[in-house]
Amino acid sequence: ISLRICTYNIHKGFSHLNRRLAIHEMRECLLGLAPDICLLQEVQGQHLGYQRRHADWPDLPQHKFLAGDELYAAYGANAAYEHGHHGNAVLSRFPILRTRNRDVSLSRLEQRGILHCEVALPGNREIHCLCVHLSLTERQRRRQLELLADYVDHHVPCRAPLVIAGDFN
Repeated sequence: ISLRICTYNIHKGFSHLNRRLAIHEMRECLLGLAPDICLLQEVQGQHLGYQRRHADWPDLPQHKFLAGDELYAAYGANAAYEHGHHGNAVLSRFPILRTRNRDVSLSRLEQRGILHCEVALPGNREIHCLCVHLSLTERQRRRQLELLADYVDHHVPCRAPLVIAGDFN
């Protein structure tokens, strides 16, 4: 089976340097790509401040807004704060059977995670999708890659189809 897969750090739905809300344009572009599976980082699950400040802020969490009625969606929060949370998301044209979210934060200043989704493919097959967002420093990224390899060893069956994508900084 051939799959169209994309990955994108949506920066909480804002344009470059957070100049303007761009989540609506992002939705149109993503749907225009017609991906089978899309792995997203910095997805805003909730932000009460942005919701008050932007009249066109979606009523749904960003992963559900981006998925619309066309795609299945899964979300894993990496960072939680008083006014909301954000994390990784997987959107899929095929049903998402199971999800796990693994915290790989190494600093309280950078909450990072691995969202693991098992997706049902046609022909009674499955693919494991790991959406990652790694830290900004090389030392932390190296340690997070070790955690990722260990996670794959323990949670993904040997020879199972696997996609690892995301923001590796």
